Amino acid sequence: MSGRLPARPGEAIDRGRPLTIDFEGRRAPAFEGDTVGSALAAAGVTITGRSFKYHRPRGLMCMTGACPNCLMQIDGIPNVRSCTEPVREGMRVERQNAWPSVDRDVHGVLDSFSFMMPPGFYYKVFQRPRWAWSKVEPIIRKQAGLGKVPRTEDHEPREVVNLHADVAVIGGGLAGLAAAAEAAAAGASTVLLEQRREAGGRALGSADDVDRARLVAEAEASGARILLGTAAFGVFDGPVVAAVGGGGLQRIRARHLVFATGAVEQPAVFPNNDLPGVMLSSAVELLVNRFRVLPGRRAVVLTSNQDGYRAARTLRDAGADVFVVDLRAGAGSADGLRVIPGSTILSAKGRRGVTAVSVGAPGSATGQSIPCDLVVLAGFSAPSTNLLAMTGAKLGFDDDAQAFLPVELPPDVHAVGAVAGARTVQGAIAQGRLAGLEAAAAVGQEPPGAAGRMEVLRAQAAERGDPVVLPPEVATGEGKQFACLCMDVTSKELKAAAAEGFDSMELLKRYTTVSMGPCQGKACMLSAQRLCARAAGSSFAETRPTTARPPWTPVELGALAGWRRTPRKETTIHDLHADSGATFMWAGDWRRPHHFATPEQEVEAVRHRVGVIDVSTLGKFRVKGPEAVELLERLYPNRFGDLAVGRVRYGAMLNDEGVILDDGAVCRVGDDEFFVTVTTGNTAALERWITWWLADWRLDVRVLNVTGAFAALNLAGPDSRKVMSVLTDADVSSEAVKYMSASSFEVAGVPSLVLRIGFVGELGYEIHFPSMYGEHVWRAVMEAGRPFGIVPFGLEAQRVLRLEKQHILVGQDTDAESDPFEVGLGWMVKADKPDFLGRRALEDLAEAGPKERLVGFTCDPSWLPPEGASVVHEGVWVGRVTSARRSAAARSVVGLAWVPAGWAEDDTEIEIQFGGAHAKAKVALKPFYDPEGARLRS
Repeated sequence: MSGRLPARPGEAIDRGRPLTIDFEGRRAPAFEGDTVGSALAAAGVTITGRSFKYHRPRGLMCMTGACPNCLMQIDGIPNVRSCTEPVREGMRVERQNAWPSVDRDVHGVLDSFSFMMPPGFYYKVFQRPRWAWSKVEPIIRKQAGLGKVPRTEDHEPREVVNLHADVAVIGGGLAGLAAAAEAAAAGASTVLLEQRREAGGRALGSADDVDRARLVAEAEASGARILLGTAAFGVFDGPVVAAVGGGGLQRIRARHLVFATGAVEQPAVFPNNDLPGVMLSSAVELLVNRFRVLPGRRAVVLTSNQDGYRAARTLRDAGADVFVVDLRAGAGSADGLRVIPGSTILSAKGRRGVTAVSVGAPGSATGQSIPCDLVVLAGFSAPSTNLLAMTGAKLGFDDDAQAFLPVELPPDVHAVGAVAGARTVQGAIAQGRLAGLEAAAAVGQEPPGAAGRMEVLRAQAAERGDPVVLPPEVATGEGKQFACLCMDVTSKELKAAAAEGFDSMELLKRYTTVSMGPCQGKACMLSAQRLCARAAGSSFAETRPTTARPPWTPVELGALAGWRRTPRKETTIHDLHADSGATFMWAGDWRRPHHFATPEQEVEAVRHRVGVIDVSTLGKFRVKGPEAVELLERLYPNRFGDLAVGRVRYGAMLNDEGVILDDGAVCRVGDDEFFVTVTTGNTAALERWITWWLADWRLDVRVLNVTGAFAALNLAGPDSRKVMSVLTDADVSSEAVKYMSASSFEVAGVPSLVLRIGFVGELGYEIHFPSMYGEHVWRAVMEAGRPFGIVPFGLEAQRVLRLEKQHILVGQDTDAESDPFEVGLGWMVKADKPDFLGRRALEDLAEAGPKERLVGFTCDPSWLPPEGASVVHEGVWVGRVTSARRSAAARSVVGLAWVPAGWAEDDTEIEIQFGGAHAKAKVALKPFYDPEGARLRS
């Protein structure tokens, strides 16, 4: 197996573009269009790797990525399927699972000790004495696996792409191309997924390329979107087809799914059926017709249908000496080929590659020996029903096909081609065209005359071909007969496992690991089912395949993780903040200024002059309708029916267990309308929460999330009223705009809703206005405040200011068990209300009393306890710090902490510890700054 055959039309390689790859330290020639497997085959490499358990030599078998024989380490990435991996200039290729080399692997001695590794041996040996397993386990684990995990980090970005289509076709063989062409031509938006780099399926290896070329051109001309190199690996509810390719994860949501996933050729089971040189006919045809490599000079083809004869003619025309072994007793000579009828391969001979086969009648112990260097297994296939089964399709056994085929499909799902049992080219194409037309008609794109065409196509689609004849389940000769090449599971091991009681496919899979390897059953399911049936004394038809689960094809974890784009939201004033030199931080999905100058300077400005902060990120809801009051009464524990129009009330929303979910301001702007604010990070969750309950309660009220529609500024400080007087012609005196009031007037010429509230503990105005005017209003505020020394302030200064007032942050100072009584908000719980969320739980909590309390504390400013520091008593943890900052106003560290309820008294001493640092602190129940609230009410 070396060198290249003469050029022919339709070959995949470009002989005018030679490449060189690095194969285990030596240079190997290749051409553009080669795969690594075809290039190495042309270079005379016959052993492509060593088997998983016994380290037996393995060679190319399928050339489609459906078996484990070609797995190699390429450019540091393990377990790459070299038979389908395109060559690149200078790529580094290494074979796997051997030491010191694949050609001379010392671990090959394990093959002689296979009797020590029966099914489930890891459950049975090294268990006594008990210390033995701890000694042996590291050795076994080191030997397990195939490639070596790369030590370098992979930073290659993977995108996540969402596609929507009327029709999605999975599989780019002839049936899939026909379906895509018809659906797209009818006007349905169509996407076709094909895992190979070329469409055509089994026809890619055919010497006659007419049907493939015609259907590819037809599908492209019709407007179907063909995604090559994109392998579907799972079907999920929706339905959503998950595929990997094109640099990332593809999620396809289609109204109709057409499965044209074909069938996977299967090896026969006989002694030494894993030797290098034992290949499937699809691989042979690809090597000869597409890559122009002759895989052997003397070939024996085992077949029972025309696939084998086509492969035999291909080899003969390329210069090989060919024998055909036909399982059918009535087979005769065809096209001058030498045919041995009514026979099978009894065994293969060789050590590092096949050198001869024994041929005889099925069940014979001995037979005719035929020297050869290539054994071709042709015509034994298992329909690729796994993806189809993930949709909920029902499978049934078909005697003619000797396979499990779909017998019941979910609505909007179609199966065509070999996966549906088609065994002729024309039948497969007819099935594809019929499914494409039916899918298009179902989505409202039925072309003229479609009904008549469908009737003709149904008749053509019924053509299935000759019945399938399979080789014997197992041969009688000596030597290992492999049912699963991935995990080195033999027919003898399956028989032994069945004798131990593991006599179903699901049990065999887990006990022997059959079909659990890299191919996930693609190359072994047929033989495993038949051998299981034989061992259990049942029929093939009674032995169902194992449950289909994703991923059907291997997927890198990086592709599943995808390129995680962090949602990034910016207020309409963001660019002005950036121009002012703001340092930004994440606040939920938002980018907000952490500080502009220094937090200390910003705090000083708010306390003594005036400052402004962009609070556009606050969640904002309009609640309007005849039963708006009823909705709020049920969502909050405090009362809103008596809230006057133009007034504001602080409220905390609870869940069913009385736990605080969020807090904010509720403003009544009309008899049946309220303006509600919630915290930045909880907006989306609370929207879902409110609308869920609204749907359950069926109240006559509408809730609209207007967070993005309104910008908001908080103007705060002793001089904030002076700045407001410049910005508006409205009366902003303390009598006209009272504390906890909501007023509507123009600010900087923009209609605004102004809330007189004071989260930072100073006279303040929270101005809400249409977000399109964000930059205009910000500039106007800064200009109006310039004579008064206004400064913008960020989140850090706001946190210091709110902490000095002991205002809590839900989610930071509270957790998933915090109730209003524990955080000092018991005053808002109106137990005499008929009902509200959490009412029953709060009744029990009120009666039992809190076990812990959230309290303020002060301590020496020489050490700032970090958030999360422990509150301890005699070295035992009793609480934790939730917030702490140095306060210039209090001239100490101020903070909030959870402590035992009995400690919630002023001046109670507590000890705070973090690592090796300690601090003595005192409990303070009142705000550290302006405890009576005179400044914010001024």
